[in-house]
Amino acid sequence: MATSGEPWMEYLNEDECWYLLSLHPVGRIGVLVDGAPEVYPVNFTVDGTSIVFRTDPGNMLRSVCDGRPVCFEVDGLDFTGETGWSVLVKGSGSEIAAESVDAGVRERLRIWSVGEKAHWVRIGTREIPGRRLDRPSPGHRPTPPGAGPIPEDEAPAPPPDQPPGPAPGPPRDQR
Repeated sequence: MATSGEPWMEYLNEDECWYLLSLHPVGRIGVLVDGAPEVYPVNFTVDGTSIVFRTDPGNMLRSVCDGRPVCFEVDGLDFTGETGWSVLVKGSGSEIAAESVDAGVRERLRIWSVGEKAHWVRIGTREIPGRRLDRPSPGHRPTPPGAGPIPEDEAPAPPPDQPPGPAPGPPRDQR
């Protein structure tokens, strides 16, 4: 179903990017293997300003830990509303000792795939750009600059497939 209204792009600040990453258990790690780009889905968790995941031995582990830059990407998409966001972490990876991994990180990281995944990897961040593509929803009234958010009693009702309450994600910048 196409939506009405002109879309707009907004750049996310670093805090918004880390918040959105913290909500998702699966991302994609991009590496160079024998000079060619490859992308692998991984379960991950956020640890401060780094990404932590586990993997098995192989091309991805070797490539992540070889000292060359890597990227890590997560999106949130609303196919019905034709909106979404994307966060890209640019940095470098290193294998970390399992015994050095914080208990909270161990608890948050859930592995969906098969295999032992005995190797812990940390992606240190050099840069973290993020963007959101949005468009007005039916009944949307743009907020004038400096006016602040629309009062809760005047905000449009959530769509039928979304539970009532605050929208997922951090508060959006004024539009």
